[in-house]
Amino acid sequence: MARIAAGFSRHHHSYESAALAQARIAGSLAEGIFSHISTARRVLELGHGTGLLTRQLARLCPEDIWLNDLVAPLPQLAWPGQGRVYPLPGDAAACDFPRDLDLLASASMLQWIADPRALLAKAVQALRPAGLLALSGFGPDNFPEFSAWGLPRGAPSYLNAAGIYDALPAGMEGLVFRDEAITLQFESAQDLFAHLRASGVNGFAAGRVSPGRLRGLLREINAAGPPTLTYRPSYCIARRS
Repeated sequence: MARIAAGFSRHHHSYESAALAQARIAGSLAEGIFSHISTARRVLELGHGTGLLTRQLARLCPEDIWLNDLVAPLPQLAWPGQGRVYPLPGDAAACDFPRDLDLLASASMLQWIADPRALLAKAVQALRPAGLLALSGFGPDNFPEFSAWGLPRGAPSYLNAAGIYDALPAGMEGLVFRDEAITLQFESAQDLFAHLRASGVNGFAAGRVSPGRLRGLLREINAAGPPTLTYRPSYCIARRS
């Protein structure tokens, strides 16, 4: 977790412009939320980052919203009405969640949690009856290009939609479970890895790649033509019974 915090902290300033896939994912998750609820009085977001999903959640006009992130400061947003915003910094797995939530949401964070099953159980307990859980993570086939290049993908807990469904505790009504592919193309390998650095994503599983290996890898990738990077997000929206 310390490595993850350090990576995102170093590149928080560049995340907003680099997180192209994450912005699309946040938008898709938000649209799924809006198809099931139009308002939410009490909301918790895990892993708010620069506010890609947070800006969407403001449309629900919450009276109280708690924003959690491992390292990022609260996003500077204008909230409608008399909405109250409470910071909840730190590791989501260790934080005490508020109770009786109408919505608990999280975009592109679940893969960083060492024990997602335990976190999901904790999240569900924080919901009121009929409260909504809406989140996205990344599946085990995220970044398939890395496998071809002999690189590990880095995050500890890749779950596809079926895996998230299996990890949910009893008492949840499944509304949306789906997987998606988002492919980004880059002009060069250097641009691809610059994108990963700028978005704080440590695709090298702790970054331990020697300079010589990296130079050879860049030549190899560039020789094959413009490279791609394929994100495989997984979505879950479920209602507590």
